[in-house]
Amino acid sequence: MTSFWTENSILTNQSENTPPAEIFDEFCQAIGYYYQQKGYKYNKSRPKVKIESKDLFVEINFWSSRSNMAGSSVGLEILPYVGSKKLKKWIKTNKTGRNEYIYGPTKYDFRFQNIYGASVDFYLDLILKIDKYIAAQLDIEDNKQFIDKLLADSNSELIIDNFACYLAMTNDPRLSAYIEEHPDGVGEELAGKLRALSTIDTNNSITQ
Repeated sequence: MTSFWTENSILTNQSENTPPAEIFDEFCQAIGYYYQQKGYKYNKSRPKVKIESKDLFVEINFWSSRSNMAGSSVGLEILPYVGSKKLKKWIKTNKTGRNEYIYGPTKYDFRFQNIYGASVDFYLDLILKIDKYIAAQLDIEDNKQFIDKLLADSNSELIIDNFACYLAMTNDPRLSAYIEEHPDGVGEELAGKLRALSTIDTNNSITQ
C-alpha cells in the first residue's frame, strides 16, 4: 500500500509545479488500492470505495477542493454514506423518495485534509483513522443490527426522508413513531404516501 511513494511517483516528487489534480488522483488511488485489498471496489473516475453486505452498502467518497493551490494546498474531503440497494429499486417502482442513501455521517476528525506533501506516515495515519471509524460506526455486516442501532441511538445524522422510505420498504413497525419524531424532515405528503405503502405493499416486505 506504500507502493505509491516510489522514487519516481508523483507523491514522492511533489513541487510547486505539480498540478493539484494529479496529486489528488494519485493519493485517492493509494487509498483505493488499500481498500481493494479489504474487499472494496474502487471507482477511479469518481473517486470512492464501496463495499456491500446483503442489502446495505458503505460508500466512501473522496472530493477535491476548488481552492487548491499548486505548491501549497490540495484539498481532500472524505464523505461516507450507507445506502440500500433495494431502496433504489423501491423508489423507482413506487415513485416515492429521493435516493438510496439512508445515513450520511459528518462528525469525525478526518473529514478535511490537505494532502499536499503528504508522507507515507501521513497516509498510514489517515487510513488508520478511516478504518477505526468504519469499525465503530459503519459495520453493516448484520443489516438489521446496524439499522436497529441507528434507531436506538436516535442518530442525528440519518438522512431523514430516505430513512423513512427504508422503514416503509421493509414494513418496519417503527415507521409511524419515526415519522412522528421527524415531522419536518419527512413532511406530510411523504408521510402519507409511506404509511399507505407500508400497509398495502405487504408482498414486497423485505427480510433483513
